Amino acid sequence: MNRIRSRRARRGLAALAVVATGLLATGAGGSVAAESRAGGTLTIGLAEDPDALDPTLARTFVGRMVFLHMCEKLYDLNAKLEIVPQLAAALAVLSADKKTMTIRLRTGIRFNDGTPLNAQAVKISLDRHRTLTGSQRASEISPITAVTVVNNFTVRLQLNARFSPLTAQLADRAGMIMSPKALTELGTRFATAPVCVGPFKFGSRTAGDRIVLDKSQFYYARSKVKLNRIVFRIITDTSARAANLRSKDINVLDRIASTDLPAIQRDKSLRVLKATSIGYQGISINIGNKNGLGKPFVNVGTPLASRRALRQAFELSLDRKVINRVVFGGTVLPGCLPVPPTSPYYDARIKCPGRNLARARSLVRSTGMDTPVRVQLMIGTNQVQARFGQVIQSMAEAAGFQVDLQPTEFVTSLRRQDQGNYDAFAIGWSGRVDPDGNIYQFVHSKGSLNNLGWGSGRMDLLLDNARKAATPKARKTLYNAAFRVLRSELPLIYLYHDVNRHGVTANVKGVRLYGDGLIRAYFAEYK
Repeated sequence: MNRIRSRRARRGLAALAVVATGLLATGAGGSVAAESRAGGTLTIGLAEDPDALDPTLARTFVGRMVFLHMCEKLYDLNAKLEIVPQLAAALAVLSADKKTMTIRLRTGIRFNDGTPLNAQAVKISLDRHRTLTGSQRASEISPITAVTVVNNFTVRLQLNARFSPLTAQLADRAGMIMSPKALTELGTRFATAPVCVGPFKFGSRTAGDRIVLDKSQFYYARSKVKLNRIVFRIITDTSARAANLRSKDINVLDRIASTDLPAIQRDKSLRVLKATSIGYQGISINIGNKNGLGKPFVNVGTPLASRRALRQAFELSLDRKVINRVVFGGTVLPGCLPVPPTSPYYDARIKCPGRNLARARSLVRSTGMDTPVRVQLMIGTNQVQARFGQVIQSMAEAAGFQVDLQPTEFVTSLRRQDQGNYDAFAIGWSGRVDPDGNIYQFVHSKGSLNNLGWGSGRMDLLLDNARKAATPKARKTLYNAAFRVLRSELPLIYLYHDVNRHGVTANVKGVRLYGDGLIRAYFAEYK
């Protein structure tokens, strides 16, 4: 699937594309060289296979990249990561007590099935995000108690308390509005043929291989859309993904591996886009997810789950700077908090611990457990993840841990995490501009993505109050206190922040990269 086509094959496909243009319109394959001659197709190589293409249920980083091109939101981010209106006509108006938010919608907007966007459609989508069983958006917008249609182009959100992060949440999947017609026809099968407002519409999906989007004839700014089609190819092997970019079989590469970066930087026919992530990468530890996501917490009984001292020892056995140098070639930003130093909520007073084997060994001995202490670490299947796992394995061994690596396909690993079928999992989060989006749903006891099965009354109180706080200063104080709880309890060991680098062929312009790490190619075109 990831083989590089020969020059002869590419020439043949190019000739075929010229003769049989109708074939291209049906979603058939073909090299970038062939399809770019028609001026129509951009191919993006994704590092993972997205999960369900349903904004209510989805949770993957790569899925957000696909959504950006076919599912617009009430609000969006600009290049400075400022929140700006998208489907909304203006920023929301809040009542004096901050418990009512009124959103005015743009007029003349149609979904990709031709039906109109209106206030009733917004209500249907927001209510679905809030209440659908299995919704990953539920805790993101949980303070909303009711959505009311004021008129055809105005909705009013009733809140049970002041909720400072709400607009930021509505600038991501919680703010994506779906076609009521498609929701009625497909129900829980919406992901098989999703319909939203967007520059591109869903065409087809071949599991594990590709997702095809076609230009929408209903998009309100379709004159800005130069491409006829975007193809997202799933290429999980980092080297194969880079090779496909160098051979021009893809136009855009999702996340260049550190091992491939020098060769891509030397290639004058390629460009590298770079931005520091607003998210994090680390190791999630299963504390109490014994019965599955959303079920009551019950300690799973593993060494790391049972003893905080072992979690502290495990962290102290690791050297973030060495991991950066050895695994990532110095291309990431070491860190131990859920927000990066660029966040206004970052607390520079919290210092990340260096490696301290003496202290780590002392903590292990204090538990009275036999050594080596066993840890099952679920990791990804690519070469970088393998090296990452091996370095962690070697470092932890010196402190008295035996780390057994469990390479697992990405979507399968997410399912296992939801089920509670894991001990520790090397995974991160792509990040949100408001810190609530990096913290609440993972470590609040009612968080919709609390796969850790960990809860703390103090943490819940801090995060609830941070949502209600009236000023950024008050919120910062509360989040800084929450960071200290996380640093003490370590249900999640934060290790670093990605510095995202995406590759683009030089004959393409208009591909953008912001701090959220997402590829934006909806207005891209060939030079």
